Amino acid sequence: MRRAVIGCGVTLLLLAGGCTGGDTEPPPEESSQPSEPPEETSEPSPEPFDPTSVDLAEQQWRYATAYYAPVEVDLSRGKGTGEFGPWDGRFEIGEDEPIYVDMDSDGDEDVIASMSFSADMGGETFQWVSTTWFVWLNDGEQLTQLPYPLAGSGDCDTQVSSVTAADGGGVVIEEAQLGWQSSCAAGANMEVTRTVQVTNGEDDQPWLVQTDPFPSWGGACPMMIEGGDGGGEVVVAPGLDPASPEVDPVIVDGADSWLTDEVDGWDFVTYLQDEDPNFVSYCGWTES
Repeated sequence: MRRAVIGCGVTLLLLAGGCTGGDTEPPPEESSQPSEPPEETSEPSPEPFDPTSVDLAEQQWRYATAYYAPVEVDLSRGKGTGEFGPWDGRFEIGEDEPIYVDMDSDGDEDVIASMSFSADMGGETFQWVSTTWFVWLNDGEQLTQLPYPLAGSGDCDTQVSSVTAADGGGVVIEEAQLGWQSSCAAGANMEVTRTVQVTNGEDDQPWLVQTDPFPSWGGACPMMIEGGDGGGEVVVAPGLDPASPEVDPVIVDGADSWLTDEVDGWDFVTYLQDEDPNFVSYCGWTES
């Protein structure tokens, strides 16, 4: 046992190494620098939804006016065919560029676009009937069309001259109404400018609401057909605030519109502001 220990000692003297007799390397020097933590790998954030990426000329629309209820229209290259009201005819997306603007104050750009309908008169002849502007709401993932007409032009009816983005959100609509008891030949000459946004009501239901010149229904409004003196509270939309709060609204007509039967417990009405000498028609809702 002792000899083995001495032998090992000799080896240490001769080789300045261990008892194994093999070559050895000096121990690695310790670095004074802290070690880098491993890089964390994470998936890239998804790109935000871009409403301009949706080609409205290739979508299914719901076309309506203030008078006639929505019908589904499948567009291909901006055109479609089908029935609307009492007519057969063709639908065409508007030639005006879509408007990208935040309508409901959620930070996402929504889309305003128009569509026209022309009646088939036979022999490849079509007669224009109406043009309606609609809101497509952006929820951050997709566009969904509101069925309620935002504004509309029609034969012997209101004529829309422009729809533009408003400062701070919403749109400004410039239009002219046909005067009460005026002939179609006289043309629409009562100019109206209004600002419209989208406000959520009960059950988060989105509604078109006029914010200027005063609160009222923000969608297209049927003209006054008959005079009257109806009373009752008029609100801008079901479950929302009163319309025309500074001047009493006078209901003149149970609006000749499909919207009258749209919401249980509510009637859609046309009204005038009390003592308005121009008889400008506005719309709102009353409880049934």
